[in-house]
Amino acid sequence: MKKAIFLGYVIGLLVLDLQSQQLPFYSQYYFNTFLYNPATTGVSNETNAFLVNRSQFSGIPGGPVTNAFTLDGFMDKKNVGLGLSIFNDVQDINERLGIYASYAYRLKINEDQAIRFGLSIGFLDSRVDFSKAVVKDLYDPMMLSQIQRKSSIDANIGVSYNWKELEVGFSVPQLLGKEIEFSNYDLTSYYQLNRHYQGSAKYYWEFSPELQLALEPMVMVRFMPHTPFQYDINAMCSWKKMFWFGVSYRSNYAAGINARVKLFGNLSAGYAYDIIVTPLKTNAGISHEFMLGYKFGQNQATKSGFERGKYD
Repeated sequence: MKKAIFLGYVIGLLVLDLQSQQLPFYSQYYFNTFLYNPATTGVSNETNAFLVNRSQFSGIPGGPVTNAFTLDGFMDKKNVGLGLSIFNDVQDINERLGIYASYAYRLKINEDQAIRFGLSIGFLDSRVDFSKAVVKDLYDPMMLSQIQRKSSIDANIGVSYNWKELEVGFSVPQLLGKEIEFSNYDLTSYYQLNRHYQGSAKYYWEFSPELQLALEPMVMVRFMPHTPFQYDINAMCSWKKMFWFGVSYRSNYAAGINARVKLFGNLSAGYAYDIIVTPLKTNAGISHEFMLGYKFGQNQATKSGFERGKYD
């Protein structure tokens, strides 16, 4: 009985951890909104590729480490955006690999307004390595001793509205809400892929056309049932679309400093550092993120309003 209670406690911690941060966590999403909303697939009217590496809570063993690759572009004559995203997210004994294909359709209302609808469908591979769990008896027959691995289909939906320099979006990751089950002999454990609800709003303001200085504030909110409401406040300033510097605040977590520079040609690099403001900061270590971006060509026909790639 004690063994069963102990294992239930371990599994309970696993479930709570996965519910609290089921989705990969990013800091520089304002450069690549495709990361969280499939409706913005190809929104810049160009083909963009991004590589992201994020390390969170480096001072805590098993802190989350995320690697991601995205590629998206726009077919102007068909008003269609197509994209591919791949991520690998490791949190202690948990690891997930996701591969998604995305489709977005732009419905132009007039020259200043458009609505985009997006859908991404993909493959999600989830693994739990119980051999890495810190337990008193590694040979306890009630432990799931082998690496548990399950695959499932996942989907995300989103919508985005653009009016001149304003963009408002809403997305629902993990739309299917599937239940992933791990089993070993007569023991079964599972966790739920809960639906998340995310909303965002941002505005592009070129306050000094002569110096080519622009400011873009952005707000994002996140909600999942039975978890605290979260919000982000961001402000990004750019010069000549070559240098970017921004600050951010994430509720109940951290303030952030962000920078990006165009290295040469169409290649750029970005870095974000989180300044943790919760009691966890004493032992959390470093949380930061690196990003490389590459733009394949530029559509010279789209220069104004919602059709312009602000961060090119």
